[in-house]
This record gives sequence, C-alpha cells and structure tokens, in this order.
Amino acid sequence: MKKCIGCSLCKLVCPVDAIDLGPIPEIAQGVLDETTPKLIIDHEKCVYCMLCAVVCPNDAFHENIQPEGQINLDEYPSIGKFYKIDMEKCIEDNNNETCKLCLKVRERNNVKDYYKIQKECPTKCFSISSPIEGKVVIKTSKLHKCDPSGCKACVLICPTESFFIPESAEDVKKYGKIACNEDACFYCGACENSCPDDLIFVDRKNIQISEPKITGKYPWIWGWINHIKNILRKKLIQGKEPIKIPEIAREVEEVKEYIEEHVSQLSDEEKKKLNDLNNTIQALLKSSKIRYWIKDRKLSNLTKELRKYLD
Repeated sequence: MKKCIGCSLCKLVCPVDAIDLGPIPEIAQGVLDETTPKLIIDHEKCVYCMLCAVVCPNDAFHENIQPEGQINLDEYPSIGKFYKIDMEKCIEDNNNETCKLCLKVRERNNVKDYYKIQKECPTKCFSISSPIEGKVVIKTSKLHKCDPSGCKACVLICPTESFFIPESAEDVKKYGKIACNEDACFYCGACENSCPDDLIFVDRKNIQISEPKITGKYPWIWGWINHIKNILRKKLIQGKEPIKIPEIAREVEEVKEYIEEHVSQLSDEEKKKLNDLNNTIQALLKSSKIRYWIKDRKLSNLTKELRKYLD
C-alpha cells in the first residue's frame, strides 16, 4: 500500500469492517517512517466487493488485486474523476514530462500526481476538481491544543498541500494557527485522521458516482452505489461548526450585564440592617448554651432566645 495517503475513504465504505487505520498521526509527523502501513486489511473478513478500490483517490488498491485478471473494475461503478482538463488548451506533448505523466495517470485516480501536473502543466489546462462536495471544519474551540510548528501532521500528510500555517499578522488574525485552502482540497479526510488532537473535521455533503463502463452481471450494483453515497455523507459530527470561545465569553458578559440591570439592588440602609442582623446571629452562635440547644434540638429554648436578640 505504498500509494495510500491515509484518507480512510476505504474504511468508511467497507461493509464488513475489514479495514483498520494504522498510526496515521505518528506517520504524518515523521515519528514512524513511510514503511509503516497506513492501513491494515483483514483478509479473513474481506469479501472482495471492491468498494475500497472504487473510492480510493490515489490508486492504492489496483496493485493489490489478487488473483490477477479475475476482477474487472470496469464492470463496477466508479467514483468521479479528481481532475478536469480544458481540452482546447491541452497539447498532449509526448516530449514533455508533465504531459507524459498526465496521459499515464488519467484513467485511475492519482491525486498526488494530479497535484503535481496542476502545478507544472505547460498550458495550465489541468486542475484539481473533486467529485466529493464538502467542507473542512477546524474546531476553533479546541485550537489552543494545536502546535503547528511542532506537529505539522495535517500540512505534511495533505496530498494537495491544502493545509498551511498562516505567517503574516493579517492571516493569523483571519485564520488562526492553521488553515486549509479548499480550492485545492478534495475532502479525502487524511488531515482529520492525522491530527493527534482531533481538531479537524471533514464534512462530506455529496459524492459523484459514475456508472460502470461495461455492463456487468451484478444485480446489487445500484444498492451498492447508494451505500457509497450514504456512508461518505455520514459522520459522527453533523452540521454545526463549534462555537468560538470569544463568542461564549461575550454572551456570558451580556447575560451578566442583563442580570445586574434587572435584579433589584439593596439600598445602603437595607445593607446596614442586613449587616447588623448577621453580626447579631454570629454573636448568638458563639454562645455554648445556644450550641448545646442546637445539638439537642431544644427548639423552644432557641426560639425564646432568638426573640430576645431580634427584638
């Protein structure tokens, strides 16, 4: 699985729970080297439904289909392409290394190569375009845990270099400690898996699925397509971005001001009376006789003594 980028799309769609993630945060931070597997497949559970191969954005599963020649992925639906090409500008120059790479990797999803092609395309006709719709949510209420200079897990693992550390004072004020440029992002989720402090949430809204290139013999295909769409849209957290701490602090201050305005305040004379009453009760409680009556629950004696003091 050398091509695995740690996105876990395959794990999300696996119907038999045959895929587990490896130590993605440690790999992303360089604590463990790239020889450590980003995912582990339990072949005893695997039913070869090929969902993993279909949703993989970096062609990590094609090289591992065993036995060779027994499964034709053209008979399966496929995830939409992660790129778009302006063919009016495209020159397909066989003498240009970027063009040759582009022609080689178009048929299968290879997002790392696509990002390289986008940067080096001689006519700028090639660009990243995700079949997955969504957004990246950085949990600002937990952002105090983020150590972007010491960690950089999200920055290092992102296959399209979408994550960056703001440097200018203006950008730090706008984005905070870490930020994502969603123009290049395709919502794979590698950043979410890499973060050791659970600060990132990739919220997928929809996904494009293409019909099989070859009519197959599988009556379950359309149920299978719906399964992909439903699974990739569902996550543990739905909908709402976390409330920022400064907003909470402001709301608390507003409530405090409201309470102070609407709760009646004691006058100086009332405060003096309350203070005198408190001093009287404190003096009363210092009496060993009173404490004895309280201990033995002699309420009639206590009542008589209180009336003397209060009158």
